[in-house]
Amino acid sequence: MRSLSQILLTGLVLVSACGPSTGQAVPEPARQSMSVDRPPLSRCMNLSGALEANFEGEWGYTIRFGHIDAIAAAGFDAIRLPVRWSAHVSGADHRIDPDMLARVDAIIAHARSRGLAVVLDVHHFEAMMADPLGQLPVLEAIWRQLATHYADVPADGLVFEILNEPTDRVSAAEVDRINARLLPVIRAVSPERWVILTSARWNNIDGLEQAGPLPSDPRVMMTVHYYAPFDFTHQGAPWSNRTETGISWGGPRDELALAEDFEAIAAQMSARNVPVLLGEFGVYAGVPEHLRARWVSAVRDAAEMSGLSWCHWGFASTLRSYDPAQEAWIPAMRDALIPGSD
Repeated sequence: MRSLSQILLTGLVLVSACGPSTGQAVPEPARQSMSVDRPPLSRCMNLSGALEANFEGEWGYTIRFGHIDAIAAAGFDAIRLPVRWSAHVSGADHRIDPDMLARVDAIIAHARSRGLAVVLDVHHFEAMMADPLGQLPVLEAIWRQLATHYADVPADGLVFEILNEPTDRVSAAEVDRINARLLPVIRAVSPERWVILTSARWNNIDGLEQAGPLPSDPRVMMTVHYYAPFDFTHQGAPWSNRTETGISWGGPRDELALAEDFEAIAAQMSARNVPVLLGEFGVYAGVPEHLRARWVSAVRDAAEMSGLSWCHWGFASTLRSYDPAQEAWIPAMRDALIPGSD
């Protein structure tokens, strides 16, 4: 089978030779002899902009059950639920607020009633990024509670993701320490549940490549987030400092760079013998719709050709594929994600 870049090079005439791919060393295939299960999700939607705020609605979006129904009806098989758990713990034992647990319970139950798996993560744990050693007990307490609370939810219906986008002082070595510490906490009560391990550098490709040896566990995944080129995907986004707008994307050079990036991801997946979830990818809603759809379609296609499950960021917030004001999908975005959907 030809690689993605070989496919794209066929019939293309480039003005100058393209540079090499990442060149990062591929880890030794320590897990190749272990049989790995198939993840319970392939096409996923992030319910972003809601529970990863300090409180739901702070950023203008509140999750509605009708939105979950629309996701299921469009042909997705999972949702990812980002939650800022650190804003809802208190006391010396870091007890999770029961009201927040009840809200998450209701969302998970409704999603599962519609045939959707749920990825539940720890999102925007900013104190952890500044003080990983000091905050590790808090993260452990959060996962000990969540693992126990959801122990009876079927293993394929609920996936745990340890920590979203480590950065700052959370180095690759710290990430390895976090994964090694928390996976046994989850396994103590959920031996069969899928667990998404985290990686350094905002979960980007470099972080995936820098990860250490993985545990011998047939139900762990890795994750990668993809927003390249950032100057295109985040142009005009007020939080990104990318003030220049009018940047386009598409054509042989852009497509080849995309293909090489996904070959690097696929190489890690193959060498480590582990599934990889493309946990986030998307374009700011201020970018022209046809350009957003072109990039999203190309990334989704590259992920599928590389054997990755994927999860679009996001549903109805700043990188939206659904218009909450109209209570309707943005047609070009829906078609970019689920071609042929009604």
